[in-house]
Amino acid sequence: MISQTDRQTDRQTDRQTDRQTEHELTGYPSIDKLWLKYYGEEVLHRPLPEGSMYDYLTSCNVDRLDSAALNYFGKKVTHRQMQEKIDACARALTAYGVRAGDAVSLCVLAMPEAVYLLYAINKIGAIANMLVMNATEAEIHEKLAVTESKIVITVDLALEKIVQASRETTVKHIIGVSLAESMPCVIGTLYKWKSKVKQENCVLFSEFLKAGQGKKIDCREIKADAPAVIAYTGGTTGKAKGVMLSNRAANAIAFQYKYADKVLDFQKGESFLDTIPPFLAYGLFFGVHMVLCVGLENILCPDPTAEHFPQQFLKYKPNHLSGGALHIEALMKNKKVQRTNLFFAKTIAYGGDGMNKSWETDTFHFLKEHHAPYGLMNGYGMTEMAGPVCTSNHKFPVMLPFFCNNIKILDIDTGEELGYDQEGEICVSGPSMMMEYYKNPEATREIIFEENGTRWLRTGDLGHVTKEGYFRLTGRLKRILWSIGADKTPSRVYPMEIENVLSRHPAVDKCAVVGRINGEKGYLVIAYVTLKSKDIGDNIEKELRQLCRQELKENSWPFEYHFVEKLPTTGAGKIDFRTLEKWAENSDSF
Repeated sequence: MISQTDRQTDRQTDRQTDRQTEHELTGYPSIDKLWLKYYGEEVLHRPLPEGSMYDYLTSCNVDRLDSAALNYFGKKVTHRQMQEKIDACARALTAYGVRAGDAVSLCVLAMPEAVYLLYAINKIGAIANMLVMNATEAEIHEKLAVTESKIVITVDLALEKIVQASRETTVKHIIGVSLAESMPCVIGTLYKWKSKVKQENCVLFSEFLKAGQGKKIDCREIKADAPAVIAYTGGTTGKAKGVMLSNRAANAIAFQYKYADKVLDFQKGESFLDTIPPFLAYGLFFGVHMVLCVGLENILCPDPTAEHFPQQFLKYKPNHLSGGALHIEALMKNKKVQRTNLFFAKTIAYGGDGMNKSWETDTFHFLKEHHAPYGLMNGYGMTEMAGPVCTSNHKFPVMLPFFCNNIKILDIDTGEELGYDQEGEICVSGPSMMMEYYKNPEATREIIFEENGTRWLRTGDLGHVTKEGYFRLTGRLKRILWSIGADKTPSRVYPMEIENVLSRHPAVDKCAVVGRINGEKGYLVIAYVTLKSKDIGDNIEKELRQLCRQELKENSWPFEYHFVEKLPTTGAGKIDFRTLEKWAENSDSF
């Protein structure tokens, strides 16, 4: 593991002292850090929190112990009650032999027990290994084996899969927790235990807690640079990798939202609803840890699907909402939402793939027409940075890097740093950066490099920084296609550019572009399109071809168009480009 203490301190000093005035600009965003001018001096001089996630959570809420922390199906849990539950889980983990540095695997949804267990694991210095619920048995088996987990705590819906996946691993105990565990009585009695699997090493959550009664918690000091969580990448363009994240990384996300008053208009006691499940970094560090540290009431929604989301939204009327494009689309298409005044929804934020300018414009207008105070906000981040790196806000419609982060843009051919308004690969640095890809040093070396004592992360994304200090994301480097022209000269094709053109056609609902290898010609461009209506007519392909001829260079014209009912998505609601590439290899397979 890579120690970051000195380097993180150096970076914190840099952001406080190395700000450039206008006449001192170098022309390089990573040196000038123009985005810092949008933050107050008090914020820039605040030291980053030390200690564990649990330490920071408790320090942020010492005066809010009787205020609501969680809301689960209308049943509220105060910070005081949450602390008691965390301690009960910590004692139980101790009784089961968990010690500092051990990996405890969690396969959970947005439910109170997930929150209790996360902080209990953290309190005793263990590491939370966040299993992705919709992963295959084989994928879960690999993650259990690599982390050498002895305990898995799983929601009942995944119990059967976990039991099978844990065979021939180091797992000794499987604890099953029902979604009904913390539900109000009336609702809980209607919920039935979905799995009847019984094993000698499988116990109920209630039995697990009983084992901890009377046990003492080992309250040792947990360093900020100690590992806290293993989260997994989305796997949209490659195999999911385990990302080791420290307590400092988790706390840096919460810290930046807590003190950057120009980022989002959060007020203590307001409510927050996140659609991203906690087994993903964004859902865990932004949707749980940040929310609780900032002082918001966390509305837990265990069903992350877009289908039922509008009902949750209308029931709770959250002041702040974060999710994917599919969830926001579901809101706009819901008849009841269309008749609702959205004055209460101060923040409606989104992130992930599949968003284009046309979609953003339509969504922004919808929200403003329905009186949402600030309209649509978007963000940019990644698992390797524990979630958000940049965000738009109620004062700036474009994205700003967070004040603890630094960004540089590198030429994708030469690796040289570029200046303002020049597109290249986005590299980021900051206290939320991952420690490593878990037990994968080769992959770590591919993505992290060091320069003048600072660790930088290659994101694989394309973008630029403007002369105003704004950040703009333009595409994914991993999705760049190479086309060979008649003169045998290779040229780049940018799928996002093509997608933005296609999305401007009024009949197009969503679209995604991938490539199919075609020998010496490089990649053929293949477009997958969903339509807003089935009654579009027979000329739609002809119209799209004409549109692309008008707007794009010849090598970017799609070779094939496939009209599908829906695009494949990952568990995080992002477009699954790996599946689309398989479709492109064999157009009869979808």
